Amino acid sequence: MTDTKTITDGNGTTQFFDVSGDIRLVKPGTPPVYLPGDAIGRTMLFVPQAVTVAWQAPMVIYYHGHHGPALIDDYITQMPERDFRPLLKSLKVVLVEPQGGPLSKFGMLGTPAGVTKLINQAMSAALRITTRGPGQRMPDPQPRPWPLIFVGFSGGGATLTNVVITDKADYVSQITEAWCFDCMYSGEGNEWVKWTTKYKKLRVRCSTEEGTGSPRAQAEVIRQAKKATPALNIDIADTVKSTHEGLPGMFLPAFIQKIRSDKP
Repeated sequence: MTDTKTITDGNGTTQFFDVSGDIRLVKPGTPPVYLPGDAIGRTMLFVPQAVTVAWQAPMVIYYHGHHGPALIDDYITQMPERDFRPLLKSLKVVLVEPQGGPLSKFGMLGTPAGVTKLINQAMSAALRITTRGPGQRMPDPQPRPWPLIFVGFSGGGATLTNVVITDKADYVSQITEAWCFDCMYSGEGNEWVKWTTKYKKLRVRCSTEEGTGSPRAQAEVIRQAKKATPALNIDIADTVKSTHEGLPGMFLPAFIQKIRSDKP
């Protein structure tokens, strides 16, 4: 299955595409059966109108929370809070939002090899979108995105941890920040504290609405670690009065604006 759809409007250019080789097998057989709603490799790329040179903009990879079988194309329009494009249209950033299946399972895109493929394909598409004027040429070789930021929301936090806290991924040196929105459900607070260094920043926000309390509990673990060692490169706030779904959109624009201005 390969399906690419490109939309340009007042916010910028959005492209929906399938990351090659990562379509989930739904029903084995001869031939095998695939359902469009279970195409885990489906991805949304958004290049705001403010971006003129893709490789000079930070790339933000966002792992969403649980949803049903809808394609990522539909997921972002199911709730106004899920569509960040109007919030980011004036910012220089390349947003990449891969699609996971039910329970936020991202398949191959939750592995270092799959993320490498995702980054390369997204950068290639972003370059094609922004290299379109007279006399412009595609850079050769293809630039690697820097800075590279990973974001987890809700159930997407497990994949965020898998793809960021690793020493086996070839993109690790490009990562400068990780952002956690109501997404710590596996006691990973201390892991994130250990990951944070002078050169890698962690930003954590939790909402009042999230029902389990787990993200808030892990945020407190991180908060206490920062209190004990103030030099830790961590941006963490008190619990935010917000809905669960509304939390990321409250902070994404401001965090993006801070990427290059904040000093460790």
